[in-house]
Amino acid sequence: MAETTDNSKPMIWKELVLGFAVIESCIYHSIRTVPIVTASNAEEALFTDNLSRLTKLEEGETLKGVLQVPFPTYEVTGSVPVEGEEISSVLLLGYEYPGVQLPDWMEVLKKKAANPEKCV
Repeated sequence: MAETTDNSKPMIWKELVLGFAVIESCIYHSIRTVPIVTASNAEEALFTDNLSRLTKLEEGETLKGVLQVPFPTYEVTGSVPVEGEEISSVLLLGYEYPGVQLPDWMEVLKKKAANPEKCV
């Protein structure tokens, strides 16, 4: 769900997370987690890459299991429009779950957009 709808302003989305898939890579000898998120509407289900995050395992990867999350848990992403560009980059800002004090997501977005390589 988008908090702001004006295309010229920064936007923040919150997607319901159902769990995290645990994926092992035999090639890189590593384990990663991928959020399992819901689609907000039918259009998103047809045109987003979010729903295919789990179906696109790389060569040598195996799904090892699924981690449960407390309900409701949200993945928070955002984008800041760049003048002259039609599509803005989407930045992962963090996660919201019950019992945790929430940061000012707009401030987190501004810091991430200013320096996307740095952890904030």
